[in-house]
Amino acid sequence: MNIKKLGITDLYCSEIILGTDYYGESTDYKTACDFMNYFTELGGNTIDTARLYTAGKSEEVIGKYLAERKIRHDIVISTKCAHPPLGNMQRSRLSREEIESDIDLSLKALRTDYIDFLWLHRDDVSLPVDGIMETLAEMVKKGKIRYFGASNWKGERIDEANAYAEKHGLPKMTSSQIQWSLAKPAKIYDTTLTVMDESEYSFYKESKIPVFAFSAQAKGFFEKYDKDELSPKAKERFLCDYNIEIYKKIKEISRESGYSISQIALSYLTKNTDFDTFPIINCSRLSQLEDSLGVIKVKEKLMEIKF
Repeated sequence: MNIKKLGITDLYCSEIILGTDYYGESTDYKTACDFMNYFTELGGNTIDTARLYTAGKSEEVIGKYLAERKIRHDIVISTKCAHPPLGNMQRSRLSREEIESDIDLSLKALRTDYIDFLWLHRDDVSLPVDGIMETLAEMVKKGKIRYFGASNWKGERIDEANAYAEKHGLPKMTSSQIQWSLAKPAKIYDTTLTVMDESEYSFYKESKIPVFAFSAQAKGFFEKYDKDELSPKAKERFLCDYNIEIYKKIKEISRESGYSISQIALSYLTKNTDFDTFPIINCSRLSQLEDSLGVIKVKEKLMEIKF
């Protein structure tokens, strides 16, 4: 697996990021270790989690795994903080106290004294960026985090935040994490999410800020559609005429090439050359991880595919 420098940071991240949404609950510790073992054996070195995921259990699983194998310094830890309460998504948690409290809980769960990359999990556009950027700069100064970025922030807000940082000599947001896959959302089920669209794409193409793409496989939409295994939630979120037409094209390419539907869909992101893109992949079975990571072997052969 290729390792790429992350923008203007001195972090080097694997071209594919391992997501860990369900670690500690539906994905038990042994299974999670199998996933992380396979990922790292292929050269993967960046693991993405969040304080929110499984109420902190995901971070605990990762922390235990890294401690047992004594590989903390070989892994880039990416975690997120400041998510609103699940029962009240419109209430922001971007105060200095809330951000630092989340960071401290993450450090304890991850069994580490620093976080390589911290993301603010949501934005609150009613708040000025000043206090937020001052808080993050303070966390860097304290050594609790090395770099930081925005999850589900619009490009214009990232621009605003980095302009403030530039003016005041503070560290900048150096990467962004938003929802992006070959499938287009059929319905916006959460207005606090930011989804890649034409406007956002133009921002990243111009700014060259790297993107960590979450839901990079649209919850396995194309694979599950092919097997007639779509859940009601997947149907609500992704089932639409546009995605069905894309599926037909993927299916045709799969028949001709022998590559899997998941690999072809994921190649849409891995072959992007307008700005550095790091897809985050999740799985519930090792076979799914093996299939998805097969894209690193065939991505060059898929470069010419037009969707």
